[in-house]
Amino acid sequence: MVELPTLIAYSLIVLGFVFIPGPATLLTIARATTSGPKVGIATGAGIAAGDIVHTLLAVFGLSAIIAASALLFSVIKYVGAAYLIYLGIKAITSKVDPSF
Repeated sequence: MVELPTLIAYSLIVLGFVFIPGPATLLTIARATTSGPKVGIATGAGIAAGDIVHTLLAVFGLSAIIAASALLFSVIKYVGAAYLIYLGIKAITSKVDPSF
């Protein structure tokens, strides 16, 4: 059985983590304040969709397979990095509407 002082300390630490916003929350707030509520909702929906996909992969054991296979993990990592580079280049080269 867990001792009471340990349980209290653990509970306070977990309670503190509940109130600290994570990167997903900060991203959603930043996008909503700079681009409007529709973009904020779309950002939140995208993050939720990613969470669902990750959860499904974990449920079916695919996360463990990816973690165990260094080659598969590297492929996924480099494809993701290439996609982020593509998005960055696209953001830099896109034209901004001056009327906005």
